[in-house]
Amino acid sequence: MITEPILQLSGVARDFFDGKTQRRVLQKIDLAISPGEFTIVAGPSGSGKTTLLTIMGLILKPSEGDVFIRSEKVTGYPESKMASIRLQHYGFVFQLAELLPALSVFDNVVVANGIQGKSISSALKKKAKDLLESFGLQNMFHAKPLQLSGGEKQRVAIARALINDPTVLLCDEPTSALDAESSTIVMDSLKRLSQDNTRGIIMVTHDPRVFPYADRLIKLENGAIASDSKSSS
Repeated sequence: MITEPILQLSGVARDFFDGKTQRRVLQKIDLAISPGEFTIVAGPSGSGKTTLLTIMGLILKPSEGDVFIRSEKVTGYPESKMASIRLQHYGFVFQLAELLPALSVFDNVVVANGIQGKSISSALKKKAKDLLESFGLQNMFHAKPLQLSGGEKQRVAIARALINDPTVLLCDEPTSALDAESSTIVMDSLKRLSQDNTRGIIMVTHDPRVFPYADRLIKLENGAIASDSKSSS
């Protein structure tokens, strides 16, 4: 079993300049994410949680500090190298599923590999089918996104994010647009995925309904970690 952190932040801070003044929106953050850990990062609007997520996802560079993936310091790498690391290690699930409306459910899951120039092998097709079946979507392979509910779309988006076996799955408010029943189905899926001890799942949210799913609950205030604890559940 992997015991080292899969993702680590050391003294990470972020400043933004509005043309007149420089403002620190993320304080110096020290954080290590372990495999098999479902971490929820919560906080009010403006607390810095989205900035933190984009830095963890190597989309935004920190103003100070370092980011490590599996003990490899990636801070300062050129964008081409960062893009390669994102493809190798990351899966992303957003607030809206962002499925391509002209493609079927199955094609939405495998399309990224075609865009990247990879061949869509029979093994990859089987994996996509297995993922969709594991999310209860076995009867929807040929359906178009407009035929799906919000919760079904998000489950397709999760399957798409998992198709290349990411080390880290980053989720940005994936339940905020869902009703309670759909939210429960999506959160049950994420919780189950977190238990295989090979990846870490990090979700940012302001929705307290999902806190009980967390193995670890981090609350941000004014760009700093106000608390870091196991969920009360």
